Amino acid sequence: MKAIFAGTFDPFTLGHRNIVERAAKLFDSVIIAVADDTGKNTAPLAVRTEIAAAAVAGIANATVESFSGLLTDYVASKGDCVLVRGVRNSNDLEYERDLTAVYKSLCGVESVILITDAAYGHISSTVVRTVAALGGAVSGYVVPSTEKQILQVYRKTR
Repeated sequence: MKAIFAGTFDPFTLGHRNIVERAAKLFDSVIIAVADDTGKNTAPLAVRTEIAAAAVAGIANATVESFSGLLTDYVASKGDCVLVRGVRNSNDLEYERDLTAVYKSLCGVESVILITDAAYGHISSTVVRTVAALGGAVSGYVVPSTEKQILQVYRKTR
């Protein structure tokens, strides 16, 4: 079965990679679907997609695509699949629980929720953006091959 792991990935973090690695072991293929615009993005879609692709390089059954519009429309265009959602804490779980009901009601897709490994539970895209924007080091928060680009992109945003 095919899985879709969707988000803005602004930017893609080690926590995201952890979810992809684990989903890749559970499903035949994993599509990392980078959302075009949710009103909160700081980096352009092409850049976020490029960083995500570099971050999952080496995971044989993972691919990266971008999409515009509703996630449910994108999912419906992909045929038989499930959504993979990652959660770090109880706040994320409550939010994702409600979203899974929306996804199911709009397009009938099931969701699988994976809890991020404890080593990555404190990492968020917001933290990475803030640290990078203020000139800090993001090593240990992002995939090493993406660190230089993330620092370049997000230092420009503030």
